[in-house]
Amino acid sequence: MSAKIFDGKAVAEDLLVNVRDRVIALGFVPKLVSFYKPDDLGSKLYTRIKAEKAKSVGIEFNGVEIFRVEEAVEKIREIWEEGKVKGVLVQHPTGEFAFSPNHWEMLVNAIPREKDVDGLRENSPFLPATVRAIMVALSFAKITLKDCKVAVVGASGMVGKPLVRALWERGAKVKEIDETTDEVWFQTKNADVVISCVGKHNLIVGDQIKTGAVVIDVGSPGGDVDFESARAVASFLTPVPGGIGPLTVACLLENVVIAAEKLL
Repeated sequence: MSAKIFDGKAVAEDLLVNVRDRVIALGFVPKLVSFYKPDDLGSKLYTRIKAEKAKSVGIEFNGVEIFRVEEAVEKIREIWEEGKVKGVLVQHPTGEFAFSPNHWEMLVNAIPREKDVDGLRENSPFLPATVRAIMVALSFAKITLKDCKVAVVGASGMVGKPLVRALWERGAKVKEIDETTDEVWFQTKNADVVISCVGKHNLIVGDQIKTGAVVIDVGSPGGDVDFESARAVASFLTPVPGGIGPLTVACLLENVVIAAEKLL
């Protein structure tokens, strides 16, 4: 068996064409504001990518650097009254640059609910862009989630938590896996779908995957799944790079358009 490899770039480009057409139909230029820490190279990179893609579909993009959290919170609150802004997000840095839980909560709670296009708030009306991208990939894998056995590796993380909730809502039988889970690889070996969002290179190898399973790799930057060994047993596999990543940006921009359409 050799897995079908998901072309996230191609799917993202098709989605961006649709987003561009919907932006034109709005009759005005919606604006997306992204707050990020400039000393975190990953945050700078992702902000630049989002800016380029936003421009390509006619969405105005403004990247705002965060130096002090309290100042950023005030700037986010100022945006509440700016009608042109339809989306606000905070790029979460990693490693030594990560926000403390308290600071992260302050920033997220300052985002207007109706403009939370990255689904950062628990009561957000928007599905987080990465979760939305995963759902799109699963649709290409022709997976019916109702009663499907899904193992989510990294279930307690920023992507994992809302992902698990979304899967439960769609009727999936979800096994939540984190560092405290016993017999982790027994769980993945018996799952119809394995989704990993840990960020640990080659965490999962082919021997830990059920033959014919669908494997969604959300690990960044190098991928959680050992690509060559996984493709030999899986029926469907998302690569890193070129899989969920580019599709996530497209889904984020689609959320901006949805926000603009709702507020017309």
